[in-house]
Amino acid sequence: MGKFNRLVTGIHMDIEGRFHIKYTITNECWLWNASKLESGYGLFTDESGKTVTAHRWSYQHFKGVIPQDLIIDHICRNPSCVNPKHLQAITQSNNIKRSLLVKARSARTHCKHGHEFTPQNTRYVKGQRGRRCATCAKISKG
Repeated sequence: MGKFNRLVTGIHMDIEGRFHIKYTITNECWLWNASKLESGYGLFTDESGKTVTAHRWSYQHFKGVIPQDLIIDHICRNPSCVNPKHLQAITQSNNIKRSLLVKARSARTHCKHGHEFTPQNTRYVKGQRGRRCATCAKISKG
């Protein structure tokens, strides 16, 4: 076993096993439950014993090397998410553009189908960023 395999509840666990016990799957996100920065980004001890951000470790482990000059962006906009399907290597400038788009969307007063975002017609889904139109949700459920 590698240097940083750990004894967890009486059994030895490899690095991937240690990673998998530190998040909970909610909806589509894998939410980090272990150590976090104030900003919400998870912290994980890698194979060499170095503390790294959990989303970057996830990207590198499941997708491969992070290209030089790129950062890892959360498509879901949740910094605690470590689901590799929600992580994308992009430039810092594209990350800023995406953030501005999210801010612009939050300024909207109506959903894309024209329903007003009122307190009664607005839903927030735990573990997800943004708001949902309650009228559209009812229509889609049929």
